[in-house]
Amino acid sequence: MVQCRDSSGGLFDGVNVMSKYGPQQMKLLRQIYPSKASDSGLTLIECLVAIVVIGISMAVTAPVIVLSVATRNQSQRAEQAFQLAQAEVDRIKFTVANSNTYTVSAATVAANSAANFLNDVDPPEIIAANYSITSDSAKGIDVDSDGVSDYAIQIFRTIGSSVGTRPIAFDLGVRVYDATAVNTKTQAELRTEQANIGLTSGEGQRALRPLSVIYTSVIKSDTDRSLCDYYNFIDSVNGTTTSSPSQC
Repeated sequence: MVQCRDSSGGLFDGVNVMSKYGPQQMKLLRQIYPSKASDSGLTLIECLVAIVVIGISMAVTAPVIVLSVATRNQSQRAEQAFQLAQAEVDRIKFTVANSNTYTVSAATVAANSAANFLNDVDPPEIIAANYSITSDSAKGIDVDSDGVSDYAIQIFRTIGSSVGTRPIAFDLGVRVYDATAVNTKTQAELRTEQANIGLTSGEGQRALRPLSVIYTSVIKSDTDRSLCDYYNFIDSVNGTTTSSPSQC
C-alpha cells in the first residue's frame, strides 16, 4: 500500500485515491500536489515571435551599419587622395627649387591663372601608366599593389614664366579622382569641384568628383633673378605691367 500525505499532514491510501475521488477532486489534488515532471519548453508560436523580433532588430540596425562602413571607407579614401595630391605638389616644388636642369611632369594648359583652372581644364578622360603632357590623361596610382589603379592623378600647370625651356614660375593644379570614376564615367559626366565628404551609403560624390583638389603657385626662388621672374609671373597672370625693381 502507498501512503500519501495530504495538505493537513494526514495519510491516505494513494492506490485507491482514483476510486475515491471524482474528476473535480482529482483536478484539485493535482493543483495541490503538482507533478515533478518538467513540461517546460518553447511552443511554435513563441519560436516564431522570437524570429520576428530578431528580424526586426536586424532590419533596423543593418542600414546604420552599412552607412557607417561606407562613410568610413570614403573618409579613408579622401585622406589617401589628399596625401597623394600633396606629394605631387611637394615633388614638383622640390624639383624646381633644387635643380637647374629639369622638366615639370605636368600638362601645360592655356589658362594663365589658377583661378581659371575649374573652367579651363576639363576632367581626365583616360588613365595612363605615366605622367602625361595633356590634361585629358591622368596617371594611375595603385596603392595596394594589386595591379589595379585605385586613384587617377591629373596634374596641369599654367604657361607662367620660363628661362629658356625651364618653367620657373607657374600655377599648378592637382586633382585626384577615384580610378573607378574615370574608368566608368565619361569626361562630360565627371566634375572638377572637390567632393564633399559626408554620410553616405555608397560611393557618394567621389563617383563623379575628385576626392582631393590642390591649386598652388610654384616659383623658383634661389637665383639672382628670382624677384624679377616673380614680377614677370604676376604680370602674365594679371595681364598687367607691374612696377618692378630697377634691377629688372
